[in-house]
Formats: sequence, C-alpha cells, structure tokens
Amino acid sequence: MGSSSKVILVGATSLIVGVYAISLKKAEADGVGAAMKYVNRVQNERVEDAALRAAMGPFVKSNGVNDRSGTMEALDGGTFTYSIVKRPVSRYSLPSCDLTVTITREGVTKTITAWVKKDRTTKDGARKIRRGEWEVKSRFVSIH
Repeated sequence: MGSSSKVILVGATSLIVGVYAISLKKAEADGVGAAMKYVNRVQNERVEDAALRAAMGPFVKSNGVNDRSGTMEALDGGTFTYSIVKRPVSRYSLPSCDLTVTITREGVTKTITAWVKKDRTTKDGARKIRRGEWEVKSRFVSIH
C-alpha cells in the first residue's frame, strides 16, 4: 500500500467516526428534547389538577350549598380564577355542578371546564380529583 492510500484510508476512517459521533449527539439531543416535552406536559397536568382541587375546596366546605367564584394563588406563584355553578337537582339524581377554572402560565391561558358530582361511592386513584364526596367526573381543557 502506498503512502497516499494510507492517507486516504485514515481520512475515510476519520470521516466515518466523525459522522457516527455527530449522529450519536443528535440522537442524544432528540432524547433530551422528548424528555423535556414529557416533563412539561406532566407538570401542566399536575398544576391543572391542583387548581381544580383548590377551587373545589370552598364549595365543598360550604357543603355545596352556594355557588362560588374567586381568585386563588397557584402553586408556581401565579393566580387563577374559578367559578362553580350548581346544576338543578331532580329528586332522582345526586347534586352536581359546573366548575370553570382559568389559568394563565407562561403567557398561555387555559380554561378548564369540569363536571363535578356528589357521589357516595368514590374510588381512589392517582388522577382522581376529589374533595369530600364531590368528584370531578369529566373535564375539558381549552387553550387560548
């Protein structure tokens, strides 16, 4: 093998190793980006859950007698507004209400509308939002 062939072989090997290293670095950066998106999503969900629980507190404390609305401080130091309006009750159904929470975080405003129902047979769970016998049965988050 001549000296020029050795130079070409070393150069080609260096190029292959360099491209491989750059590909590993890009894959690593993509993995970190995906992990950060997951963390942000879970953090936003937990803030929303906490805001719903906090908003339900005064309503449940009054035994679900009166409609409530107000402003509370969020976990991250911001504020959110809430409104709870009772639904008409028939003699065959348990009391329920509509809960609306508006959160503004990092310049994004979210409105969470939830249906809360009094239920004597509540089940435990990590994502169950409950205060006393009142439980969030369904919710919808809209981003403005």
